[in-house]
Amino acid sequence: MSVRWPAARFLLVGWLGLILAACGDSDAPEVPASTESPVAEVAEPSAAIAQHDDAYYDELRAHWFALEHAEKAVAERSDPIDIDLEETPLPADSEPSPQLPLPAPVVDAAAAPVIGIIIDDLGHSLSRGRRIIALPEPVTLAILPHTQAAKALASEAAIAGKTVILHQPMENGAALAIGSGGLYVGMERAELEQTLQTNLNSFVPIQGLNNHMGSRLTSDRQAMDWVMQVLDERGLFFIDSRTSAATQAAFAAEAAGVRHLSRDVFLDNERTFEAIDAAFRRALTLARKQGTALVIGHPYPQTLEYLEQRLPDLQREEGVKVVSLEALLARKYRH
Repeated sequence: MSVRWPAARFLLVGWLGLILAACGDSDAPEVPASTESPVAEVAEPSAAIAQHDDAYYDELRAHWFALEHAEKAVAERSDPIDIDLEETPLPADSEPSPQLPLPAPVVDAAAAPVIGIIIDDLGHSLSRGRRIIALPEPVTLAILPHTQAAKALASEAAIAGKTVILHQPMENGAALAIGSGGLYVGMERAELEQTLQTNLNSFVPIQGLNNHMGSRLTSDRQAMDWVMQVLDERGLFFIDSRTSAATQAAFAAEAAGVRHLSRDVFLDNERTFEAIDAAFRRALTLARKQGTALVIGHPYPQTLEYLEQRLPDLQREEGVKVVSLEALLARKYRH
């Protein structure tokens, strides 16, 4: 379904996206907002707006999510299984490379069900990132490049034995600004690869990459082929957040020999305990059905509180274990 935005609302959306990309935390120094976006020209936020607390930026993140994920969120509330990639039509202006069907996932009926959990959008708030690190299970930190807390969080996560991945900003279909280090469909190959290499060098360690926004870029096969070439050279894996049903990421990863996984459930489309619990239970049901499930959430207070309460007794109560992304990948590629 297409929606025609009035010009004023379009500019407001771009402005909100820019604020979100530049959001900060009271326990870290302010970093000026990036205005580098070929998608839309937006006004730079005032200093007063930039000093709002985390709750303000949570609202902006939720606003972006509602814009880019509206149709997916509705679908997931009725069916936790995503649209099959092989049957998903591509946009009319998309011309992907020829592709073979993806291999069917290997399901071991004798293996205990497991889930992987990723928390996106980290790097702005040191305090919230530390709450993820403190969780009793191997929850993965997806950290945005060039954010003020990125290096500290990655280092502390590594010491705690947690997986760290780059949360790579990619062009979206809602014309929202994505901040510093973004990848865009209009980039030449050399520019895209250099931008990605710079982001991968911005903090350590990094075991893999997933997309921040990215509904437009992940639907472009050529751009995703370029991304996968860089990941293959570095020996990194890719996680497709599946912000678009037309995503080409898994096909590109398979062609390049890059290990990859795709998100099954977004945990916090709605930020209430009941909604988060319902989404988490969908993930548990899916894990019991197919052996594994991959969940992506965001650093909302409600999400963090839910995980802090739920994870300590999860395996005893539900018979489902939280494992690292490396363990999920090992299960997928063991045959």
